[in-house]
Amino acid sequence: MRPGNNKAQSRVRPRQADELDNRVAHALRLHQSGQTGNAETAYRQVLAAKSGHAAAAHFLGLLLHQTGRGEEGLPLVSQSIRAEPRNPDFLNNLGTIQRDIGNPIAAAESFRKALAARPDHPMARENLASANLQLGNLESAEKLFREALIRSPFNLSARLGLAETLQEAGRVDASLAVLREGLSMRPKDAEIMRRIGAALLEKGDLGEAAAMARRAIATDPNHAGAWFLLSQVKRQAEPDAELAELKAHHKRSPEGSTERMHLSFALGKLCDDLKQYDEAFDFFGEGNAIRRKAIVYDVQKTREQFAAMKAAFSAEFVAERLDRRRKAHSDDTPIFVVGMPRSGTTLVEQIVASHPDVTGGGELRILMSVVDKRFPPLEGDDLPASLGKVPDKAFVEAGRDYVEALRRRFPGTKRVTDKMPGNFMLIGFLHLMLPEAKIIHCTRNAAATSLSIFKSYFRNDGHLYGYELAELGEFHNLYSDVMDHWHKVLPGVVHDVRYEDFVADQEGQSRALMEYLELPWSEEVLAFEKADRPVRTASAAQVRQPIYGSSVDLWKRYGDRLKRLTDILR
Repeated sequence: MRPGNNKAQSRVRPRQADELDNRVAHALRLHQSGQTGNAETAYRQVLAAKSGHAAAAHFLGLLLHQTGRGEEGLPLVSQSIRAEPRNPDFLNNLGTIQRDIGNPIAAAESFRKALAARPDHPMARENLASANLQLGNLESAEKLFREALIRSPFNLSARLGLAETLQEAGRVDASLAVLREGLSMRPKDAEIMRRIGAALLEKGDLGEAAAMARRAIATDPNHAGAWFLLSQVKRQAEPDAELAELKAHHKRSPEGSTERMHLSFALGKLCDDLKQYDEAFDFFGEGNAIRRKAIVYDVQKTREQFAAMKAAFSAEFVAERLDRRRKAHSDDTPIFVVGMPRSGTTLVEQIVASHPDVTGGGELRILMSVVDKRFPPLEGDDLPASLGKVPDKAFVEAGRDYVEALRRRFPGTKRVTDKMPGNFMLIGFLHLMLPEAKIIHCTRNAAATSLSIFKSYFRNDGHLYGYELAELGEFHNLYSDVMDHWHKVLPGVVHDVRYEDFVADQEGQSRALMEYLELPWSEEVLAFEKADRPVRTASAAQVRQPIYGSSVDLWKRYGDRLKRLTDILR
């Protein structure tokens, strides 16, 4: 029976529909019980009988996503929504897949439609809030998380999401208030304790952060995240009972588990403190291997992205656009700090933000959000290939959007730092948008930077290249190459600072930096470790200390263990 045979279908549709619905229900039970192979077969059998069966297409697409085949599953879920365009569950699941495969803008729109179709949907509101958080729309995210908490004050995920949003906005005290209220409701919740400890670390209260980590461990000795937090705020001077207990937990943890990953990174850091470099590398290697298996990172796609950015921002394109762009209004409020993670970006921002005329913004997502909004793909071409079709006013409007968002976030400030390291990829956009903005590029020995990344567990998915030494080395080469390109097509625009130079001559380098930024000299920049501002990076503990030189050549202590990396680095 062919789908186009309407008469035959009309004669058998009721009985066939009931039978197919029953088969989908059976497939869904298999799906929910974890029998994904049998469930997939059952869903496909239904679709073979009726290709347009919305539920079968939807749940098969969802299953494919859940088994690591999101790109394959997305068209099936989209097909189901064409059949049932106001089904809130379908829309919410579509948003989940779009978010997980790296399209948060489309995800937010799907979650918004799900919430419009059903305002009391139990997940759509939180998912929309999380998408807004990911996109840097912090006001919207806060509003939605607060609405979720009004509906259900004991909703832990909404509370944690609100706390994360407030921390992202630099309102750490407000975040702590939200978390402490949650702990009063759930006094034995080790995860809330860990979150409080992490917020205290951001504030620079290292002793209080350690105490809260230990309290979380006492409540739940198997809480790997609490052990990881403790390792970040504790300086391991000699072996002790805590280290022995941590090693015992690591030994008992399931191989390949997220728990073991966190414990491995924690032990790597503490063994590094003890100068036990072989053992430290073994732990770091295990943690990275576990993380690498859990993520999708496409090396070839990364190469293509770098090549496309260089091709789009050719010397000719930049010169032509910049000549016209200089006639329009610009703004010098933002100070961009870019570079590889662990290259000194947090240190440099902390120094600059210690100046009385500068507010430290931290790792802001505003630039990427504005670029996504103002430079959508045109006529089927993806960015940056479609830039030649973009009118000059788009860059002017994008610059205005950025500054307006910055001033909403930091009202009444003269200058604001934006320390999103990965903005080095967007320097072409950045300078055409805001030609008067200062751009500081932090550099450090390539092997030292790469090892420091390898030793770090990043709390988001922004550094997927960092969990395998060869991939990390190649990414560093691509980064170095694109920075050479920016220096070539935008001569004199980017100000380089070397981490090693700051270690050797803090005052001289700080004075040169203030001169570049056209800021009057202030002795406060020499005492950056005393600055009262939150720091949300893997360097949160280190920047609470004066500059020290012990890390400059630390990578050499790892010797041949880094050969896979050093053979690739240029």
